[in-house]
Amino acid sequence: MLTVNTDNCYAHSYNNKSTGFKVGYYNLKEIKEVFPKRNIRVRGQIGYGTRIIDTLYVDGKEEDVYRTNSSVRYKTVGYIELSDGSFLAVKKDIIGLLILLCIIAVLTFALLIFGIFNFVKNNKKDENPTGTTTAPYVLDADQQQGLGSLDLPEKADISSARITATGIVEMKFKAGQTKQNFILTNSEKNKDICFMQFTIYIDKNGNGAIDSGDEMIYQSGLVQPGYSISNFTLKRSLEAGEYKALVLEQPYSYDQARTQLNRMVISTKIIAE
Repeated sequence: MLTVNTDNCYAHSYNNKSTGFKVGYYNLKEIKEVFPKRNIRVRGQIGYGTRIIDTLYVDGKEEDVYRTNSSVRYKTVGYIELSDGSFLAVKKDIIGLLILLCIIAVLTFALLIFGIFNFVKNNKKDENPTGTTTAPYVLDADQQQGLGSLDLPEKADISSARITATGIVEMKFKAGQTKQNFILTNSEKNKDICFMQFTIYIDKNGNGAIDSGDEMIYQSGLVQPGYSISNFTLKRSLEAGEYKALVLEQPYSYDQARTQLNRMVISTKIIAE
């Protein structure tokens, strides 16, 4: 039976709640400070083990002493000095800590993946800055005139062409319904230059620029030069009132490639009544 050196004062204690056994010990920092120049002789451990080699006796209570053994789950947190000058290692179950570290690692990995995804998304070349839901090669079905077949060049030379955008002072919509009557026109001056796609946003930030906080309520297909859309359907109805709005007029080259050209954003307001 082993006994503890009673001359020591310990700041830390080992408690076995099931048996009521309690004993003080040096933590790892303290053991280095108290015994800086000599190695300590460890003859066993308490708190965990696979083979009992002795018993530790303190204040009428007994605790099994095990042969020294290592485990990922049980960590050495300190040492008890025995009456003969040898030591017992104190083992502590750190499964809760391991689970917490695993959770932190998983969350860190998830945040890293999320960060990489957003970095790639935000730094990706903006081939489609409006969040297009209609394929850019599709002609709008609501254009006023029949289209027939288009005889388009494979690649148009529009390097010196000047694109004409249509100004919109205000847009009057019918409140409480998605079907609307308003004319959106691709100017005839854009003949042989570009198709035009119209996208309407509610400018929620009121800053006159399209950003992630704005709400897209309509997007057309491609409109030919000299053609208009007069009837279209919003993504949702609007309550009566005035709304700051933005109209993105996005031109595409008038050829088979239909290359996206420099866009124009028109600040306007919607009056729903």
